[in-house]
Amino acid sequence: MRKLIIFAIAAGVAACSTTQKAPEPDTSPTNPTAVFETHVTNGGVLGIAPFESTDKHYVRTNMRREDSTLKGTGTFGAITSFFLSQDHTNIGRLDRNMRWTLNNSKKEYTECPVHGCPLPPAKEKPAEEQKSEPKAKTESGCTMKIAKTSFNVNATGEKQEINGFNSNQYKVAWVVTLQDNTKRTTTSTLNIDLWTTPLTAEMRKAMGVEEAFDKAYAASAPQAQRVAVRKSSDVLPQEVARMMQAYLSGGLSASDRDAFVKAGKQLEKIKGHPISTHIEWSMDGNACAAKDSASASTGPILSFTIEVKTLKVEPAHDSLFSVPKDYKLVSER
Repeated sequence: MRKLIIFAIAAGVAACSTTQKAPEPDTSPTNPTAVFETHVTNGGVLGIAPFESTDKHYVRTNMRREDSTLKGTGTFGAITSFFLSQDHTNIGRLDRNMRWTLNNSKKEYTECPVHGCPLPPAKEKPAEEQKSEPKAKTESGCTMKIAKTSFNVNATGEKQEINGFNSNQYKVAWVVTLQDNTKRTTTSTLNIDLWTTPLTAEMRKAMGVEEAFDKAYAASAPQAQRVAVRKSSDVLPQEVARMMQAYLSGGLSASDRDAFVKAGKQLEKIKGHPISTHIEWSMDGNACAAKDSASASTGPILSFTIEVKTLKVEPAHDSLFSVPKDYKLVSER
């Protein structure tokens, strides 16, 4: 037994001392590249499937690389990670009309034209796959309307350096009163702790490169595929607007849902570029409440934080916009 232990230790030491092959140096040319990096903490809707993600984009006027990682968090983070975790890279090359999607954990990639491969005929999804964001429980046939809305924006005067950005704090309260046809009301409250920074020449240059790529990408797309591009300066992230709309889909008419989110455009009047944005949304009341539910606060429906880590132009290797040599080409799934 003692000999076995000594042998195991010796084998372990030998394995640790084995010289690992150093990665080959990247000898591809470097060129100015706009670099954007953001970190998102999403508490999920009503705490369902919370996750954290990091997105890093490298952009030139005719090419773009997006690195995305995602993992589940919270009590059941491991389970959430099993279903949601990803480590993917998307590379779009307008100069070559090519799009590569890399699965970094498997070292595999797919290849399509820059606007995507032709889609197969649509198939009806099984009922278990037709899932959506959690929705508010409402009385059947009942609809709400926006009765009143107000904004309270307070520049606190607080200053803080966040990820190298000199930032100023704003406290925002967006309150909307919803009313049904029986005069029952619900108050929606969106609280935002926002830190912004004045745009520098370098930040403007990086955003200009991204805008040039977005315009060229949109111009080369078939008409049916042209969509609005998210602005990095949006105070209310599109992900949050989508979750809010989905949650209210059973209680508000389509026009009022659009008006509800469009009202948030007033947030864009805040000066500076968002660096750290923490959002909490709650609803309190009984408008269109189901008969078996009481008037009560739901507590926070969603909690969402987005933080800018990098926003600049810097030299980057051309190899970032190509598929690594050791990745295997697979067909679209």
